[in-house]
Amino acid sequence: MRKSLLFLSISLMLFSCDNSTKTIKQAVQESIVPQPKQLLNKGNTLLLSKESKSYSPDETAQKLLQLFDADLQKLSGIGLGTTSRNGANADVIFLIDTSLQKEEYHIDIEKIIHVLGGSYQALKMAESSLIQMVEIEHGLLAFPVLNLIDYPDVAYRGLMLDLARQWHDIATIKQCIDLAAFYKSNYLHLHFSDYQSYTLPSKIFPKLSTDNKTYSFDELTDLENYANTRGISIIPEIDIPGHSSPFVEKYPEIFAIEAIKENPWIVHMGKEDVYQALDTIIGEVCGIFQSTPYFHIGGDEAIFYKVSDDSEVKAYMKKHELGEDVHELYRHFLVRLNNIVKKHQKQMCVWEGFGREGDVIIPKDILVFEFETNRYLPNHLVEDGYQVVNTSWKPLYVVNQKKWEPKTIYNWNIWRWENWFSKAPSFTPIQLDESPLIIGAEMCAWEQPGTSEIPSLRKRLPTMNERIWNTHKQISYELFMSHLNNTDRRLSKIIGNIKQDKLLENYNFIGEAPKD
Repeated sequence: MRKSLLFLSISLMLFSCDNSTKTIKQAVQESIVPQPKQLLNKGNTLLLSKESKSYSPDETAQKLLQLFDADLQKLSGIGLGTTSRNGANADVIFLIDTSLQKEEYHIDIEKIIHVLGGSYQALKMAESSLIQMVEIEHGLLAFPVLNLIDYPDVAYRGLMLDLARQWHDIATIKQCIDLAAFYKSNYLHLHFSDYQSYTLPSKIFPKLSTDNKTYSFDELTDLENYANTRGISIIPEIDIPGHSSPFVEKYPEIFAIEAIKENPWIVHMGKEDVYQALDTIIGEVCGIFQSTPYFHIGGDEAIFYKVSDDSEVKAYMKKHELGEDVHELYRHFLVRLNNIVKKHQKQMCVWEGFGREGDVIIPKDILVFEFETNRYLPNHLVEDGYQVVNTSWKPLYVVNQKKWEPKTIYNWNIWRWENWFSKAPSFTPIQLDESPLIIGAEMCAWEQPGTSEIPSLRKRLPTMNERIWNTHKQISYELFMSHLNNTDRRLSKIIGNIKQDKLLENYNFIGEAPKD
């Protein structure tokens, strides 16, 4: 209440009495996804005039005002201009209030629309809510008269796209950013490298880039700016030491082990030249994606065949007192990469890949994306003090035909891991107690062509976001889907894409027939 009164007093000081709007006694029912923490709909409707404009005294919010106008144009054909003066025709006011939580926002709609956010990102989430509830009445923009307070329960709400197995054009990635921002995700994780290709540019190691499947520096800088405007931070991933064929193929003199023919899939972990080269490459990528606090190195499913037979590996392991177990070299590699990533002022992320046991201690300041539950169980990660992002194979993986219906996702919770594979420990679901070390969740779209992303994600990603935005508050699935169907129609106009795949569960795994 104190913050709302403070907000009102600030508004009254900045703006004179406004006669450019009209309130009518007609209810506009709002559908907002995820469900806000507090919402009081007063049953009336505010109509903005054709002269109405948006305003913010915060310079950083100017790009948001332009985005708000563009989104309104796409939805309704009616624009909302901006003004740089605090005049009476500013009927939508966006203010940053650092006394709020970083991702907390308030919307008060009465005679005009007041929006408060703890950061630019919070204001963008408020903008998404406004876009989700705007209607057209009498040829004018109409908003329900209400008071709304909202914030997420978790800090990490992510979407991952696999660009290495299936290269996506920039327009497709931007559509996915729009989708993620519309439903209040805050991270887009881009899997840029794997066995199939290396899609990042490099000035120092230009041969790394795969022909016709590489983004330019200018394209990625534009993508970074596009995402930032929409409140999204891009997390780049270079998958090492495994999944690293492009490194070995293009620069064998640096990255290959002696038995390159027997194992062309892993970078050499026993040469200083490798660590220096990776330092340079990571520095180049961090120079593009400056807004993110994270850098992902993959780190999973490394194939160690013939690694311990390499003469340089043997000498390196002896020098660093790593014994004869190649897994200790792998753990040592993770520690060294963590230091490199921190040098570039990022926090290192890894897929679940290292085990619980080992002499080389894996530092607790890395972020573990837990998916398979085969190497380090999520309950053990939490017990041992690691921060974790839930990327449970079921129901958060979206892999061509291997994906789950929204109802299955809705019945999941952020402290639960499950795997479809009968030999995985989480085939019987692993349900954890609540823990602040589980900082969020991520939906992972693997192996899909770009044309499949929006159809397969548009109903699944917001369902996951609802379950992590409100970890304790859960409206009925039927009510949630009614909200989602309403917002989904608006999304189609925002992104210019109406395609939707079948939403039935379709396992299509080896030995199992797909469900029709």
